[in-house]
Parts: sequence; C-alpha cells; structure tokens
Amino acid sequence: MKEIDFSLATTGEILQELASRAKQKRKQNTARYGTQKEFAIHIGMSFRSYQEFEISGKITLEKFIDVLRGLDALEESEQLLKMQDEELFKKRKKIKEF
Repeated sequence: MKEIDFSLATTGEILQELASRAKQKRKQNTARYGTQKEFAIHIGMSFRSYQEFEISGKITLEKFIDVLRGLDALEESEQLLKMQDEELFKKRKKIKEF
C-alpha cells in the first residue's frame, strides 16, 4: 500500500488514508482486534458507524480517539501534537515579554 504525502493531500484524502491505516492494523491482527463488528463493540461504537469510518474516513474526533485507543495506537499518536522543548521555551519567553 502506497502512503500519501499528507502535506500535499486534500482533507478527504487524509481522512481516507487514516481510515485505511486503521482498517489495515485491525485486519492484520484480527485475533487481537476482532472483526469490524467485534472491534466496534469493543470501542463502544455502533457497527454501522465503524463500518462507515473504514469506508469513508468520516468520524468525530472523539470516536477517532476511541479507535486509536482500541488499536493500542493512542501513545504513538501523542507525538503528533507534542511540542518540542525549544518551541515551548520560545512560547514561554514571548509570553513573559508581554
């Protein structure tokens, strides 16, 4: 599967890619995560809503976090929004200057 360059992709393409990656991870280890229906129940989502997510990529942020947690991928995703120490230092410095 070819991964897309998020910096060049549309919002829809990114949604599709995230859904595809979640689906791929779930299917690669069905012994752990189960079928679509079993996984949906495990994360507290309706089967139809989860099925729609894997097809379209459309989901609320709250439910996407549930998907990440269910796939044991929440900690991996934490790096996405983590500020680097230098950035945090610069931000604090600017606040103190005001």
